[in-house]
Amino acid sequence: MAPHEIGDGAGLARMWVCSLSSMATLWPTWMGTTAVQRGWWHGYGREQKVSLARRFALVPLGPPLLTYKSNCKAMLTAVDGSVRLLVDRPYKAGEPIIVWCGPQPNSRLLLNYGFVDEDNPYDRIAIEVCVGKEKETISEMLPYLRLGYISDPDEMQCILSSEGDTCPVSPCSERAVLDQLVVYLKSRLAGYPTTLDEDESMLADGSLEPKKEVATRLVRLEKKMLHGCLQAANEFISGLPDHTVSPCPALYAPELK
Repeated sequence: MAPHEIGDGAGLARMWVCSLSSMATLWPTWMGTTAVQRGWWHGYGREQKVSLARRFALVPLGPPLLTYKSNCKAMLTAVDGSVRLLVDRPYKAGEPIIVWCGPQPNSRLLLNYGFVDEDNPYDRIAIEVCVGKEKETISEMLPYLRLGYISDPDEMQCILSSEGDTCPVSPCSERAVLDQLVVYLKSRLAGYPTTLDEDESMLADGSLEPKKEVATRLVRLEKKMLHGCLQAANEFISGLPDHTVSPCPALYAPELK
């Protein structure tokens, strides 16, 4: 394995090239580390629409030498039968090489690599919406959760025929959907066995075993996102023109899970 220097417009970067044909002799020695790297290629291949035949490669020196991050630009590529690590900046001797791990949420990073990224721009939490098969008009209302609170047929038709992302609904409908979001977010936060403050305290103590620590970091980040959504929903409620309006009846209000 030999280094190659290339110009990237911002100075010299270092690119390591490992021939696929030469990996056969290294495979018995590094068998335990290649499975992880294969998983990275599988995930990266799906995101980049790479054919199945090109998603898999043996990179025996990858996992023990690399540090993965969600917000860097360095990545592994396959070129002419070789696997190449293209970095986005010069590295000094002894400095860890950081590689992009793909657009994955922290829950997936934990399963694939055993770590979570505090600065992951792709982190997300899924919210499942149950609408029921018997509601014939629900396919038209899916683009906006608030449409489930529309009861006036004329108002519904006005919204469905409009263009763009605007959704001119009444204050009572807006209050109703925001109230539903607030209740859901609070119930989801209450479902955790610990609070955000308790997680912060356990991490600050530094006595957690490695598996417990990384799991605590994951749920702490999830709770931060939920708290942020809850704060945003409450701010929207505070910005409504009339705080005395009672939520209007919702004939098609979806269920959040």
